[in-house]
Parts: sequence; structure tokens; C-alpha cells
Amino acid sequence: MRVACDLLADQWRGAADRLDKRLDGLTDAEFFWAPAAAVWTVHPTADGRARIDYDWPPPEPPPVTTIAWRLVHLANGNWIYWEHAFGPGQRNFVDLDIPADAEAARQDWRASRAPVTQWLSQADDGDLDAPRPSHLGRPRSAREVLQILVDEQTHHGAEIALLRDLYRSGR
Repeated sequence: MRVACDLLADQWRGAADRLDKRLDGLTDAEFFWAPAAAVWTVHPTADGRARIDYDWPPPEPPPVTTIAWRLVHLANGNWIYWEHAFGPGQRNFVDLDIPADAEAARQDWRASRAPVTQWLSQADDGDLDAPRPSHLGRPRSAREVLQILVDEQTHHGAEIALLRDLYRSGR
């Protein structure tokens, strides 16, 4: 039976489709635009790679983040949640390559969705309750992992849309 899986797959795909459309025409200037004085972002490095600002736990209040940070954060979350819940569980955030520009980040985010989408296409509703390993410590059900990923994609996708609106309005 695939009622819940189909619902999660629709939410996953719908949030991705909205975000992908919102990313059309994204320039590097907009990608790196800092909407506040102090932000977390992505920093290109001299070797053509990049690094992302991140502290764990994040400070209170958490800093404002750029489109670059949000898009890379989405991709990294997809990679690591999949890696630990459904994959070999070997990589961690420090092992991921950070894209250094808007188009590379968009492609990395798209690629990060593929293994999650593939797992969802083959799962049935019974698979959703199975405990899965987690990079956060305690095991989580596949349902919980997928709900986190859908929520993150929806949440940060909306933030990216707002940042694009603010950038275009000159704010």
C-alpha cells in the first residue's frame, strides 16, 4: 500500500518544483547577497571550492542567512539525512563539497534530491515506520526523516523566494 508514501512523494516533489522555478534566473550576485550586516553565507575559497558558515548549536538568535547558505544547507541536509537513514552512513557534513556559485549549488541541490526521490518511489507505507539510523543520534523512522526533509525544503524554499523578492525590490 502506498497512500502515505504517495502523499509524501507529492509534497516532496511539489516543494521541489516550486523552489526550482523560484531559482530560475538566479545570479551569483543575488545568490551571495547579504540582506543584513551580519549573515551566514557561503565563501568561495582560493582553490575554487567553498566553505559554509555553520556553528552547532547555532547561536541564539540564529543569524540571517543568504540564498547561498539556504540552498547549500538544503542540499547538505538531503545528502546527510539520506546518507545515514538510507545509505552507507559514512559521510558527514565535513565530507561534502560546497558549491562555489549559484548554478553549481542549484545542480547540487537537484542531485541531492535524487536518492531520496528514488527511495520514496520504491517504498510502501510499511517502510515508513521502520527505524532508520540518524546522524543526530537516536534512530528515527523513515517517515520522520522524510517529513523533516519536506519541511526543510518548504521552509527554506519560501525563505529563498522572499529573499529574491527583497533583492529585486532593492531592499
